[in-house]
Amino acid sequence: MKKLVLVAVLGLTACTQYPMQKPLAVDGTRNASFASDEAHCTALAINYQSGKRGMDTTFGAIDGALTGAMIGDGYDAVGGAVAGGILGSVKGQYNDELVQRQVLVNCMQARGHSVIG
Repeated sequence: MKKLVLVAVLGLTACTQYPMQKPLAVDGTRNASFASDEAHCTALAINYQSGKRGMDTTFGAIDGALTGAMIGDGYDAVGGAVAGGILGSVKGQYNDELVQRQVLVNCMQARGHSVIG
């Protein structure tokens, strides 16, 4: 069980920066309305929920429980479910932010800014 929890902790440390935290890359110059448009589009993007986090958490817990049960006994299955749920939740959060980042980029492009990512 300790090994599975260690794998979960190592997986969490691999995530250094989520997509919504990265600054926007612009091809050209930023005009006067860039900052206000970015604030509005960021608020719009953050409110968009794709629902991937819950699904990834569930599948991670199931996968972890099955892996733990194959490796050891019932305690390993519980530890695997916990570790898998944690990793699945992190993966789901990252996937949600990838979708939100694309919403942000699309919003900025629709307002006439040359945002490339």
